[in-house]
Amino acid sequence: MYDSIIKKIRKCLPTNVKKYAVHEPSFPKKVLREIEKCIDSSYVSTSGEYLDKFTRELQEITNSKYVVLTSSGTAALFCALEEINISGCEVIMPSMTFVATPNAVIHASGIPNFIDNSKYSLNINAEILDKYLNENTMQVKGSCINKKSMRRIRCIIVVHAYGTAANVTNICKVAKKHKIEVLEDAAGALGSYEYNKHVGTISRMGALSFNGNKIITTGMGGALLLKSKKDYERISHKISTARLKHEWKVEHDMVGYNLRMANINATLGYCQITDFKKTLKIKRKLYNDYREIFYNDKYCYIKDEEPNTTNNNWVTNLYLRDSFKDKHQILIKRLHKSNILARELWKPMHLLPMFKSMPRTRMKNSINNWKTGLSLPSSYYK
Repeated sequence: MYDSIIKKIRKCLPTNVKKYAVHEPSFPKKVLREIEKCIDSSYVSTSGEYLDKFTRELQEITNSKYVVLTSSGTAALFCALEEINISGCEVIMPSMTFVATPNAVIHASGIPNFIDNSKYSLNINAEILDKYLNENTMQVKGSCINKKSMRRIRCIIVVHAYGTAANVTNICKVAKKHKIEVLEDAAGALGSYEYNKHVGTISRMGALSFNGNKIITTGMGGALLLKSKKDYERISHKISTARLKHEWKVEHDMVGYNLRMANINATLGYCQITDFKKTLKIKRKLYNDYREIFYNDKYCYIKDEEPNTTNNNWVTNLYLRDSFKDKHQILIKRLHKSNILARELWKPMHLLPMFKSMPRTRMKNSINNWKTGLSLPSSYYK
């Protein structure tokens, strides 16, 4: 079994690599030249031409009306949550997500409420969400109230897990019915679409991440995609330490944050994003190679994409069939011995010690995906 899986994975990968990581950054040769230009300009902090250039490229790819560059994807999500004011309220999200999602809720004074993902993907399913809300909430004066905790459920965060677009359109319909706001955690989903709309732009706001392992990286960094000019202006002001514009005076009109991206970080992102179409083709080829070689495999499989979506294939995940679930940890150890540095999927958030007391649904699918899934080497192999 193990040798068969390892052999198939290796067939999809180049032979001139010593160790195959899940995802490593890849920088074009022009990066050093552009970094030098940025340094020579002296604009290495929160103003400079590369911030503007990177913003314009993101707007073109996502067709987002407004983009705010931030110091991280977590910062972007925090800003969105703080803007809609979740203080003391519950925020529904999948348990199968990266820890940054519930962390941002806690930092914004909210309470995570974890829901199971679909049987067929790592994303939230609109029908599961609607059933949960019908059974566990009530409407009180235009607000959705959790019957058990009696707290308001202020919003739902739709996570596009591992870059795979969720069916946000249907989730937004359910949320509207129950009077809940929708935000998108599209951290790893730059270049993913649902119904030809870029994820992160379908709801009120969406967060992107440009961490070192993402499809485009700025080292550390993130962005918010926004529809509303009011949201854009308020968040832009707050993350700039709420400083009032003036040629020489240094004044502030509210408590703000210093959560902006630096120009030197934007330089890295800009150099990569200008070749983004080529990047997506390379990622799609690797995904297709994995799909083809594991088609009808007796031991494992790769999940289908969500209907009406196009994905960036940031990370390809492989799943053991249920009858081989007990081989999960042994397989990962065998892969590592073969220099294939596969990883477990995110440990479901409701199992982490700091979130065990938070409200949640039954987690059959999340647990099963965690115990059977692993992330394959998904770097820019040509």
